[in-house]
Amino acid sequence: MKVSIFADEISRDSERAIALAVEWGLTHVEVRSLPSGRFPAVSDDELETYVKQLADAGLSVSGVSPGFFKCAWDDPQVAVGMQEGLPRACEWAQRLGTRSVSSFAFRRDADGMDANVPQEVVDLVGEMADVCRKKGCDLTLENEAVCWGATGREAAAIVRAVGGDRLKLLWDPGNSARAGSTDAYPGEYKSFSDLVATVHAKNFDPEAGAWSLIEKGVVDWPGQLAALERDGYEGFLVVETHLAIHPDEFEVKDPTFSGLEENSRRNLEFVREQLGR
Repeated sequence: MKVSIFADEISRDSERAIALAVEWGLTHVEVRSLPSGRFPAVSDDELETYVKQLADAGLSVSGVSPGFFKCAWDDPQVAVGMQEGLPRACEWAQRLGTRSVSSFAFRRDADGMDANVPQEVVDLVGEMADVCRKKGCDLTLENEAVCWGATGREAAAIVRAVGGDRLKLLWDPGNSARAGSTDAYPGEYKSFSDLVATVHAKNFDPEAGAWSLIEKGVVDWPGQLAALERDGYEGFLVVETHLAIHPDEFEVKDPTFSGLEENSRRNLEFVREQLGR
């Protein structure tokens, strides 16, 4: 298993994020947001500069997260995303040295929370996967609370409907907990462990209705990490903190760090400690 971290979950300042990633001994970062916007919807010049900054720092890229298709499946912007967004994301992903591109399976409205996934969604996700493959990349589908495929089980069903040879699962237990799952691990994970290509590591506190440190939320991360190791998982575990405030119960180790920086370092240390066992 390889450990990465979202660069913009270390710091919104990309230069500082890169410097801290190196200081923390990381070899890879995940790319999501740059100073002027979300990847790849920024200028070529900014992307070229970022490619050089990462190379100069000796960092590789585990994957890119353009955030596409958090809209309704019949939204007109879907066609634009298919024709322009995904090809551009694939082009720049490869310039950054990765083939891994993630996406969502379209926003579901309140009336659809208990409904079956529309066939239109499955068909469009399949098209997304095919566009990426033609452009030299591999698409992973991330489970996301406000989208079709909210839990891991639901997203895995979409992956199976599309075909595991065309699409893989980006498993996010924290997102699944936020969607209402009470058994992200072991129950959910055991039902689709063969489909997982990437894992996002964050946690959720359902009582507070908020993100938490990885060691504090409802997801059993020690169990999940141990299971990934037992299963011979060789993909990336990507730390995605989502928590910018200092939790009151923990002493701040470095007062010069922002809450996001401190929490990301703490989450990274926790993951490494668990994997070290």
